[in-house]
Amino acid sequence: MSIKPYSRLALVSDESIQASILKEYLIRHVKMTVNSISIDEMKALSSGEIEETLFLLDSASATKKSNEHYLNTIAEMEVIPSEVLINVPNDVQVEALKIWPNLVGVFYTSDSLEILSEGLTKIQNGELWFSRKLCQALISEYRSTQTSFPKMTVELTAREKEIMQLLVSGASNSQIAESLFVSENTVKTHLHNVFKKIKVKNRLQAFMWAKNHTLNSLSS
Repeated sequence: MSIKPYSRLALVSDESIQASILKEYLIRHVKMTVNSISIDEMKALSSGEIEETLFLLDSASATKKSNEHYLNTIAEMEVIPSEVLINVPNDVQVEALKIWPNLVGVFYTSDSLEILSEGLTKIQNGELWFSRKLCQALISEYRSTQTSFPKMTVELTAREKEIMQLLVSGASNSQIAESLFVSENTVKTHLHNVFKKIKVKNRLQAFMWAKNHTLNSLSS
């Protein structure tokens, strides 16, 4: 996932009244270029366009066939799209979310349009949007899949360790910047470097990596 803010929002769906209404609402309430796109049309996007785009997928209208079509399509891409799911059942299980390779946000059927626009703005600026319960479930799942592997030894700078400690505490980029008296762009640059070092693609994976490693490895 690119560390720079997203500038585009693509609603992955077929033409429908519901999709049109949602698109018009988002055009008015988020500071991104908003358009609709089919799964097949995604094939024509360049790597740069994919990196700067959030792809919004509606769980309510998705089928097993459409999910497989999407996953087969992105498997052929050089860059994995950043995915946001909407209309997700409140009781969704982690197993159902594991198929999405670069999930950065989940919105439930009970969430209002105001919450959707607020969350998308947060995601646009490099944060994740998951409920506390879902975060805990994702971390537990990640830990259970890593128990048979030795923990990585990664050399982080003192500043990178500070940033990771704040990330684990749940701080946003702006809160990290305020705590360390640096600019938000500086925080994003450090996170980009950390992502490369620990071999993760997004903020959620970095969060789970840090939670799965001893706190001593992040201490000064």
